[in-house]
Order: sequence, then C-alpha cells, then structure tokens
Amino acid sequence: MQEVTAKQDTENKRKKGVSVKKADIILGVSVITAAIFLLAARSFFQKDGALVVVEKDGRSYGAFSLMKNQEIWIGTGNRIKIQDQKVWMIFSDCPDHLCEHQGIIQTEGETIVCLPHRVVVQIEEDRETQEEKPDVIVS
Repeated sequence: MQEVTAKQDTENKRKKGVSVKKADIILGVSVITAAIFLLAARSFFQKDGALVVVEKDGRSYGAFSLMKNQEIWIGTGNRIKIQDQKVWMIFSDCPDHLCEHQGIIQTEGETIVCLPHRVVVQIEEDRETQEEKPDVIVS
C-alpha cells in the first residue's frame, strides 16, 4: 500500500513541476512582439542631430556642428571629440571618469554628463530647423 501511495506522490510531483500553459506562451510572445515594435519605432522616429550643445555650470558653453571634425576643450577639465558626426568624451580629469565611459552619442536627445565638472554635452537638431517648425497647429 505504501508503494502505491509513493508512486502516486511521485506522479503528482511531476505534474506539479514546470508546465507551460497556452496563456504563458501567448504572454511571452506578446511581450517579445511589443519590445521589437518599440525598438523599431524608436529607431524609425529618432533623428540624427546637427549640433553638439555644451553646457558648463548650468550655462551655455557653446554649440558646435557635427559636420566639422574637431576637438573641444571645455574649461580645463574636459575634452570632447567630434568626428564623423559622432561625439564622445576623450579626456576628463574628474576622479571617476564615468563621462569617458558613456560612449559615443550621435542622435538627437543623447547626452554625456560629467557631474564633478557640471558639464552636459547634448545632441540637438539644427536651431534654424527648430525655428521653422510651428509650435502648435490649429485647425
């Protein structure tokens, strides 16, 4: 009798193990599909920038074209490089150097931030293009 109950217990444990239900598969496919759609939409609507806007201590430091390859010193502690319409921090004398590891930015809205030196480097669209666009469309 104990053998029969032991066999039943083992079979019940197998049934209670990992079982994938139809709803689990549908949920997984839905999540993956939504993630792919959001990534595709992001890359479709994201624009390449035209300007590198630099702020230091909360004030505008300068706006530089992405079309011109150059190196720019920001004060004495930071240096950025613009090359092939991409920007990255090539030097910083701050203690953590996190801004140097933030990588390359090239599309509108991307930023590099150096907190110890209070420097923000951001990609923006051309200001002339911004002025041409209407703020509000009224019909």
